Amino acid sequence: MPVAMVLLAAGDSRRFGTNKLLTEVDGRLMYRHVADEVNAMPEDCFAEKIVVSQYDEILKDLANEGFEPVKNNDSALGISHSVHLALEQIPEHYAVCFSVSDQPWLTRETIQGLLTAFRKNSKGMACVTCEGVDGNPVVFAPEYRKELLALSGDVGGKKVLLAHPENVARFLIKNPQELADVDEKSQLCYNQND
Repeated sequence: MPVAMVLLAAGDSRRFGTNKLLTEVDGRLMYRHVADEVNAMPEDCFAEKIVVSQYDEILKDLANEGFEPVKNNDSALGISHSVHLALEQIPEHYAVCFSVSDQPWLTRETIQGLLTAFRKNSKGMACVTCEGVDGNPVVFAPEYRKELLALSGDVGGKKVLLAHPENVARFLIKNPQELADVDEKSQLCYNQND
């Protein structure tokens, strides 16, 4: 089954104070970390790569890196709007892997492990899990497309995941830092000194 990768990069960074995605983390802009990890994976991992953002700088940069840029002009509608915009670009028979762009310590090995867990399992969804906590990225089979399109407001795919716990494969990782999404500047100070 072909899988499309969607990078979600449209948030308003309210708690961070400035656009966190354009903040440097370990020598690279935050949004580049996951994008670079995805691009370091074998080409046949994803049938399509998409980035959804309200920021022209991110769209232009990642378009040059092989991502199809999708502009979100209504970020106030919440993450569900980015999910809808991405799905409009993806063939209905594709599975979709959604990843947020504020997890700078996520590795390609984890993304690839998640894909393998999804493909080797009969379950319709797969997520990354560490120490009993489910996190991003998450892969959805085509059968969940309608539920993803029915999301509204600042609600993402986790709602669909929680509605069908029996149909979720989990890829276990050991390093909780990989699942850390950066919401506040203090997280960067703490993590960079680890």
